[in-house]
Amino acid sequence: MSDGRLRAVLFDMDGTLVDTLPDIAAAVNGALGEFGLHALDEPHVATLIGNGPRILSRRALDAQEALNIEQREQLVEPLLAGYARRYATQLGTLGRVFPGTLECLRELSARGLKLGVVTNALQHLGEAVLARFGIAPFLQVVIGGDRVVRHKPHPEPLWQACTALDVSPHETVMVGDSVNDVAAARAAGCAIVCVPHGYDQGQPVSELGCDVLTDVSALPAWIAAQLVGSS
Repeated sequence: MSDGRLRAVLFDMDGTLVDTLPDIAAAVNGALGEFGLHALDEPHVATLIGNGPRILSRRALDAQEALNIEQREQLVEPLLAGYARRYATQLGTLGRVFPGTLECLRELSARGLKLGVVTNALQHLGEAVLARFGIAPFLQVVIGGDRVVRHKPHPEPLWQACTALDVSPHETVMVGDSVNDVAAARAAGCAIVCVPHGYDQGQPVSELGCDVLTDVSALPAWIAAQLVGSS
């Protein structure tokens, strides 16, 4: 945004717009239970989120000390399938949209900004979450982790979103909650700002050298300040 132009805002979903942890944990533990494996508490599951459902499944299996490496590898795909099936019915049951999110999206839309979500979640599950919490009507594009060859932290999904919105990366800001979002935005050439209440994989966003908002509701004021400062 060095030239003062901002045309689009891309959001991470899990931990940024929606607190999906309770539903993700319930689905993960339900899938683990299908194989007689022990459940994980929510704080533990929170550390597994961020690199897509296949890595989530792999990390959940890595926590199963009773399994050897070969057994864990054999269970990755079955556990992923069980998780996706359970999450499809679980989503929106325990989770919640973060306060101020819908008001923020409404204000940004009223300003004429193009809005999108770039998530490592499976496309159909991401779309279901966004619809369930009333976010979908504000969006012009949703890019799920299975819609690209390389998901975040690679810049590919951000570039794809920018192309779909017909904007340049330097006209776009990414709003996220983790090092994956920061790395993807910087590699893509987008501006980056983070919220502190998400799933940071043990690396607080305050340590990543980017601006950190109190929550998403502070985004419109942050954007206004950036544009004034660059004018």
